[in-house]
Amino acid sequence: MVIPTRSVILIGTLLLSAIVGAQGGQRPLQPAIDNAGPLDADFDAFVENVLKQLHVPGFSIAVIDGRKVHSKGYGYATLPDNEATADTQYFTGSTTKAFTAAAAGLLVEDDEAHPDVQWKSPINAFIREDFVLEDEYLTSHTTIEDALSHRTGLPRHDLMYGQTGDTVSSVVHRMRWLPMTAQPRTTWQYCNLMFAVITDLLESVTGIALEDLLRDKFWKPLGMLSTSFTIPSDTSRLATGYYWDADESEGHQFTHTGRYVSEPYLDIFPISGAGATISTVNDYALWAGAWLHAATDSSKSANKSSPITRSLFNALATPRTIIQGFTNPGDPTDPFAFVTPITYALGWMTLKVLGEPLVTHDGGLTGFGTCLYLLPGLDYGVVTMGNTAGSSNVAGSIVASRLLIQRLGLSDANATEVTDTLLSASQASLRPSAEKSRIQRRARSRDLLHASNLPLPGSLADFAGIYTHPAYGILNLTLATVTATASASGNTEVLTALLYPRAWPHKIQLSHVTDTVFAVSLFTPHGRGDIVSGANIVWELTESDYTAIFKFGLDGEVVETMGIELEDTMVEVARNKGPKAWKEGMLWYEKA
Repeated sequence: MVIPTRSVILIGTLLLSAIVGAQGGQRPLQPAIDNAGPLDADFDAFVENVLKQLHVPGFSIAVIDGRKVHSKGYGYATLPDNEATADTQYFTGSTTKAFTAAAAGLLVEDDEAHPDVQWKSPINAFIREDFVLEDEYLTSHTTIEDALSHRTGLPRHDLMYGQTGDTVSSVVHRMRWLPMTAQPRTTWQYCNLMFAVITDLLESVTGIALEDLLRDKFWKPLGMLSTSFTIPSDTSRLATGYYWDADESEGHQFTHTGRYVSEPYLDIFPISGAGATISTVNDYALWAGAWLHAATDSSKSANKSSPITRSLFNALATPRTIIQGFTNPGDPTDPFAFVTPITYALGWMTLKVLGEPLVTHDGGLTGFGTCLYLLPGLDYGVVTMGNTAGSSNVAGSIVASRLLIQRLGLSDANATEVTDTLLSASQASLRPSAEKSRIQRRARSRDLLHASNLPLPGSLADFAGIYTHPAYGILNLTLATVTATASASGNTEVLTALLYPRAWPHKIQLSHVTDTVFAVSLFTPHGRGDIVSGANIVWELTESDYTAIFKFGLDGEVVETMGIELEDTMVEVARNKGPKAWKEGMLWYEKA
């Protein structure tokens, strides 16, 4: 869901190096032996420095070491004075996927009640009316295992759900109008929607809402009493999410001048199985401990008191697909880096860090970031939760790196390698943001493709109006004026529309390039103001390299359709095919 850009990750790595250097360079880190465990005064100072540098107001951590748990909170769950603790509740985002996969695993293992539910069972055998993909073959051959391992060929399409009245079933039903970007089982493409599909399947097969199923099968048996999908009636322990509105005159987002903007709580119930969990680090320590115990205790397979069995651990932690483009960083000159890739299992990612197997997943929502690391070979785990998006995940990776090298008795010289590895896992599992080099590359591609400077045929008002897409819904394009900036003089007339309500609301701005071609910019809202009017909203530019084109009807007088780039993977795949395929990366809207 929300991902730190590579610049954020680089800053995180440099920050760790600076902190390590300030603390004495190469000295060995020995496991703590005092009553505080690893969360001692030196560690407290380390964490507080990281949070200050990354502008994370509140942060909680739990360390699972064998049968011992150490947990603590830092900073503020809600500014200015509600302190974060180990029992502060956070939105935990995509770490929910492991719960959903585990629930599917219980059905797979129950041959008596659900003999037809297997990992390789076709999804449409269970939700035939809802689940239809772009063609008949994909519809009938996409399996439960495919959906849970992000190898279906469907990209994210995150901007299509969260519309008024959306339910899990209605979202899944609209997926039939979404373009695929790969053949099944050929490419890893992260897709929250497929976990909505599994949510629909689980609820249809069991007749139980997913939240209730997880509570009965996992949360209650493990004692996770502060975990739910629902905002609690008593919100005194629920953290507030924040966005750091930086003064960017210093050139990067980690300037120390700026302000915290409180974020609204997102409603992602239509894809609840992908990321709706609210929990605490103390609760997640119970969850992590159950997985570690199942992995390390040879007698666990016979222990019916735990919902997590050895066989369930093996099923969910077995890699199903390689995450292309992400390998363990290590030595950049190593020609065999591909030998230890990051892989995706079922709701979990797997990789190695310093030779140790790591099972992990991050979670990110607007205002929140969670990291969960399990090292079954060490019977060791770390969970962190913070109340910012992206930067909380960077902080979690840095802090977990410190703990891991301490647990292994290694020197600070290993810190950068460990952090790079953990940050790579974060980058793979969270929502991608605009990256400056990619934006510049694709913007150049657009500018070269549309190098002519033809006038707009007609007035801009002719292109305004209501446009509809069967999956993405309505876009109401209206005229607006953009005021001059420091780099441009005068005002510019543009078309704007809101993707709202949505789980991930955005403002779209179309600026004329040539003929009927427009440059598309996407803005993400921050703050608890009015998105429609823009009052008390901070708009963050998150994409500026997309393109839109309008087409006239046969009479050449009336605009009938608009193609617009909104799904990043579609754009990349189309542009990689060459200059003639650029329209394949567009979603096509009809003008009402």
